[in-house]
Amino acid sequence: MTVVNNPFMWTADDKFFEASLATKLGIASPKTVVLPNKEYVPGIVHDESLRNLKYPLDWDAIFDYVGFPCILKDAHGGGWKDVYVCHSPEEVWQNYDNSGLLTMILQEFIRWEHFVRCICLGQEEVLPIKYDPGERKYHVAHDHLGPELGKRVVDDSLTLMRALGYDMNSMEWAIRDGVPYAIDFMNPAPDMDINSLTPHYFEWAVTHMADMAIRLAKHPRPQLTEFRWDGFFGHGRQDDRSTRPPRWPRPRPRPRCRSPRQPLPNR
Repeated sequence: MTVVNNPFMWTADDKFFEASLATKLGIASPKTVVLPNKEYVPGIVHDESLRNLKYPLDWDAIFDYVGFPCILKDAHGGGWKDVYVCHSPEEVWQNYDNSGLLTMILQEFIRWEHFVRCICLGQEEVLPIKYDPGERKYHVAHDHLGPELGKRVVDDSLTLMRALGYDMNSMEWAIRDGVPYAIDFMNPAPDMDINSLTPHYFEWAVTHMADMAIRLAKHPRPQLTEFRWDGFFGHGRQDDRSTRPPRWPRPRPRPRCRSPRQPLPNR
């Protein structure tokens, strides 16, 4: 039996882990920091439970790192909910102060010239589709990527898919100065509605999803119980091991912060 998309991997499905994973694999992604919650659930004793937090935050260092404009968004969100484009410290603080119990990340805004959303299946197939995030709309456009750029988008998508162990995913790439930046690539239940994908790409998705399910039913993967992240991360996409599906990862504690100058507070 094969379960499409390891449900245990979803425990690590947040946008800060996402950015950290891309960095470890040598894949371009926006500069990202995670912020402490603005509020906490009742019962949290701040002097004890939050004693590892540094206060106040070094906002100057954070803004210098990510730059303006920047994106403030929920680390566990989706569907464009609780996402803010901020052009000044005041806009960041205003939206952050209203974030409540959400864990927010602050991220570099990539001024893209071309935007691509990929449908990725079976850790083998990638369909790069031209996408307009402003309209939230796919566009049927063939050969919208050149051979070199198209190969990099596909190769980087497969590297991320195999690291995550997903068989079904959608990934977003913002292309700036010829470099594809991984914007959002942890979507283990991607939108594949015909009204979103357009009939043209919907037919591809349905056909290839069915082929993948049949293939996995006939030839299940061996049951693997152990995976060493250090072995995978130690070589990145330059090593041929990154082109082979890794073994299923076991859940592990997530990193919580990074900063160019000094650590940001952990939660």
